[in-house]
Formats: sequence, C-alpha cells, structure tokens
Amino acid sequence: MGSALAALVLSVSFAASAGETVAPATKSAAGPIVERADPAPREAGTVPALDESAALRAAEAAIGRIVPDLPLLDRSGRPVRLSDYRGKPLLVSFIYTGCFQVCPTQTRSLYEAVKGLDRLLGEHQFNVVSIGFNQPFDSPDAMRSFARQHRIEHRNWEFLSPPRQSVEELTRAFGFSFVATPAGFDHVLGVTVVDAEGRIHAQVYGDRLRADQLGAPLRQLLLNAPPAAASTLAAMVERVRILCTVYDPDTGEYRYDWKLIFEIIGGLLFFSSVALYFLFEWRDQRRARRLSCNAPRQASGSTA
Repeated sequence: MGSALAALVLSVSFAASAGETVAPATKSAAGPIVERADPAPREAGTVPALDESAALRAAEAAIGRIVPDLPLLDRSGRPVRLSDYRGKPLLVSFIYTGCFQVCPTQTRSLYEAVKGLDRLLGEHQFNVVSIGFNQPFDSPDAMRSFARQHRIEHRNWEFLSPPRQSVEELTRAFGFSFVATPAGFDHVLGVTVVDAEGRIHAQVYGDRLRADQLGAPLRQLLLNAPPAAASTLAAMVERVRILCTVYDPDTGEYRYDWKLIFEIIGGLLFFSSVALYFLFEWRDQRRARRLSCNAPRQASGSTA
C-alpha cells in the first residue's frame, strides 16, 4: 500500500511540475552587483577599481564548476572543509568583517531571505556559509564577532575563515572578484548557489537579497533531486509541498498555492478511484471465475 501511494504522489508531483517552467540557472540581481569601498568618482589610473563587466563574466564562468575542497576554520576555530556541506544545496557569500555598511546590509538581507526559505523548504534542506576573504583579519574570532554583532543565529549557517594562502584559489573558483582600495575593498555582491554534489549552480547578485531570488534555484535543485534522494514517501510528499508554493511580492514571502494543491488532491483522488475500480473489477472477475469452475462439479454431484 505504501509503495502504491508513493507512486501516486510521485506521478502527481511530476504532472504538476510539468506545468511549472523551471528556468535554468541564470543571473539574478537586486541592487548593485559590486560594492565600491569609496563611492566617490575616481580618475582613471589613480585608484584601483574593480571592473564590473569583467567581474560579472568571471562569476558567470564559474557556473558548473566543482568548488575546491580547501581547509577552513569555523568561528570556533575548528577545521572544516567545503566537502562537509555536500549532500544538500549550499548558499555561499563572501564578506570582510571590516566592512561597516554593505556587507552587513547584504548579510542581514540574506538572513531574512533564509528565514523565509526555512518556512518554505524547511531549515534542514540547505546550508549557508559566509566566508571572510580579508585574511588574516577575518579570523574565526572576527567572524564570530561579526555574526554576533549582526544577530545572525541559524543552526545551519556557519562563518568560515580560509588560510591566507588559499584565498586566491578559493575566490577564483567561485568567480568572486575583489580589489583592495585605500578605503577597503571593491567586490562582487551576491550569493553563490552550490548543489548537493559541490557544483556551482547559480549566481544571485545584489546587496538586498530576497527569498524569491534564492528560492528559484533552490527549488530547482530540490525538485530535480536524483531518484535515490527522493525515493521515500516522506521525500516525495516534501517535494510536492515545495512545489505547491508561490512567491507573494506583497508580503515578500512564499505562500501555498491552494489552486495547485486542490489540483493535486483532485489528481490523487482520481488515480485512487481508478485504482479502486480496477481492484474491485479484478476481484469480481476472480469470484465469477471461481463460481463458474465450481458449478460443473456441483451439477455432476447432484446427477450422481
């Protein structure tokens, strides 16, 4: 019975998702995609500046790339590796703790977006890491203070510090560009979405991130999960639950799409009715065959 119900749920999930066009991984932006440490106009050649077009090309070129499994330290100083986060989608943001305006704003907006995604997907469905690229200043202590100062409290969100010698390799792999300036750093603003196998799936740009921007690639990853990861009934029901949500721009959160929910319920009832019809029909035919086989024996017995 359980496997039959699972098959029904899976078929309805696929049928419903067929009506939903899931866009391929593309760039999405809310606000500027580059932070300027000094927003004042600069004369050419006088102050280092980040080339926004080149930074965008580098970020887009990283899509499809497997992230390197480099050693890092969490905010408690414990060694971790990016491979520790495989098995679930991962949201990655690069920050520097000496930033007093844009990085905190982006991190807080990411926090609000993540809380909205928790309500949609469940906080067990994905992980988040913020990586400090200004080494050795973005130490575990500095990252811990940054998280505490900006009230980032989430069980699946960690703040990480790479070794100074690994920063270039790590940021290049993610397509994250930055340039040191007298006022701090010019750097790309956004979040990298990494799939459960450690492959970069999408780049989401901007300093004010929204749940719908991050929800689109996350939903795509979760709905397109390989069969082995979605073979249980609970996992299939979870996929349907994720599917049955839409972003409400008025509230800035995801809500249930009741029209789609009723369509799925109707589909389940229809498939159940068809299954019951064939079950009862098979039972009646089997009973009729049994009676027809017994009738000649009863007739021969009465004749004798």
